[in-house]
Amino acid sequence: MKNDMRITYPLWQMGVIVIAMLLTWLVGLSSVFTVGDRTLEVNIQGEWGVVWGVVLLVFVFYLALFTWNVAKHNKRMPNHKINVFSWKPQEYMEDDELFQEFTKRATKKVYTYFVWSIPLFAGLSLGLQLGTIGMIMGLLLLSMGQYLIYYTQIKKYVEVDE
Repeated sequence: MKNDMRITYPLWQMGVIVIAMLLTWLVGLSSVFTVGDRTLEVNIQGEWGVVWGVVLLVFVFYLALFTWNVAKHNKRMPNHKINVFSWKPQEYMEDDELFQEFTKRATKKVYTYFVWSIPLFAGLSLGLQLGTIGMIMGLLLLSMGQYLIYYTQIKKYVEVDE
């Protein structure tokens, strides 16, 4: 289990979320959104344009590294291949009854997290009027919380198993 990418898959997801948050924040700094006139203006020039380009390159490099690791995992573990285009989340490990139980417990905690966090976030969004970028950042943070909870739960069970 030590080199099983299915264990660290949530960490990869959190990494891409951090990069997406950076890109969202940078677009938010240099853009104008108007719903009434249907105006969308994204201006990525000057120093922010350079930063945006660097973050975009980091994103492309991250995706290449992720793809390389998935290919490496699939070659090393042909019976537990990762299909990134599957509808089923890759974190589900249902190899045997023990992992089914671990996945079930972790999934229950994530479900509980969403039951409380989504209404709380909706209330905060209405009260604070976060705007488009704030809403996207909030949703990305909620997603990151999901992967963090799942990873910590599965990691705890895997460490006990090893």
